[in-house]
Amino acid sequence: MKNLALALFLLAAPAAAATDVVKPDLFEWRLDNGLDVVYLGVHKAPVVTVQVWYHVGSKDEQIGQRGSAHMFEHMMFKGTRFVRPEQHARMISSIGGKIDAFTREDCTAYVDTVPKGDLDFALRLEADRMRNLLIRKEIVDTEREVVKEERRLRIDGSPVARALERFRQIAYTKHPYQWLPAGTLEDLDHLKGSDLRHFYDTYYRPNNAVLVVVGDVDEADVRAAVQRWFGPLEKGPPPPRPAASAVEPPQTQTRKETVGASQIGLVIGGYHIPNAKSEDIFALQVLANILAGGDSARLPQRIVRKDQSGVFAGGQTLILEDPGLFIVYGIYLKPDQAQRVADALDDEVARLGREPVEDAELLKAKNELSAGFVFGLEGIEGLAAQIGNSKILTDDAGSWISDYAKYQAVTAADVQRVAKQYLVPTNQTVVTVPPGGAK
Repeated sequence: MKNLALALFLLAAPAAAATDVVKPDLFEWRLDNGLDVVYLGVHKAPVVTVQVWYHVGSKDEQIGQRGSAHMFEHMMFKGTRFVRPEQHARMISSIGGKIDAFTREDCTAYVDTVPKGDLDFALRLEADRMRNLLIRKEIVDTEREVVKEERRLRIDGSPVARALERFRQIAYTKHPYQWLPAGTLEDLDHLKGSDLRHFYDTYYRPNNAVLVVVGDVDEADVRAAVQRWFGPLEKGPPPPRPAASAVEPPQTQTRKETVGASQIGLVIGGYHIPNAKSEDIFALQVLANILAGGDSARLPQRIVRKDQSGVFAGGQTLILEDPGLFIVYGIYLKPDQAQRVADALDDEVARLGREPVEDAELLKAKNELSAGFVFGLEGIEGLAAQIGNSKILTDDAGSWISDYAKYQAVTAADVQRVAKQYLVPTNQTVVTVPPGGAK
């Protein structure tokens, strides 16, 4: 797998001619019931990964039922008409395979990586739980408590996560990106089996899923097995998209809030950015690396080393199907450091709009992003994840193939332009968490 990743990296054209990139042979087709299938043969080791990406995440939930998507990440392992609870994972493990699952804002995905000879078995298991899941009251009650406990540990028990959640609630006034995939304790407590059955019957359909198969198997075998197990499944009506009627309006002024104190101090600043299909995403990712790509990046150097006003600084680009967020943050310990951290974040962001970055800094950022992208393709699971993520976010299973060239094509002028366009005070949301008992 590493050889394939390196081939993509080394054979990709240099920045001067970055449009000529090696393209792996993706094969795509759609079953009569609407299931999208993507196959990529990688004949380096006798393994195959089967990934089912459902086009349903937390943004498809209704207020009052937040956490539904995450509930299914757990419940899909709790038994079907033909498979007993927990047996899916046990059977995959018994043949030397492994499983995974995750829930995001735009999707919920399930992963089975198995020996190549067990492709048919993995597909059969996934097809079974796509339409035969059992939703029993005792299972709902048990998994509700598991999901609630995960939320307590990951969100409620983390001052950073709580602040990020509040930040999202302020940054989005209308769009369901307001809430996290973890859901809310209140909504989880009120979720009934009938609510979850309706959610399952609405979104867990072949016409709302992407099946990705990557590994040491032949296309003909994949086509036959997919048709055998998924072909008979019934197509559902087009699923509703709550976000379509909850488009986030443009932000026109800075939003600021100070929330309850925590063990550490934290300032989070964020800006609305375009969706995953926008070409500006690549310049924004390069910009994010310049600001927050490791200890040598601008924010850590300014806040931690030069000003010594904080103990950590970072940032990220939240790339989503609908318009996402660019986030920067600084962590500090003393109450009187809050304003200095906030000012430093603002100043470093504004500097990118005032001054073009130097060639060496730009090249470093692009190379780090390109290397991270390439080495993420070392395994068949990473390749399949790129395919599934691209299909969900851009409706193009192969859009990731040109990412390396697009990173390399970003110029200093591009970075300065997106900074001026998106990272402006009228598009900014700031949440401050004071440390200790500070007010």
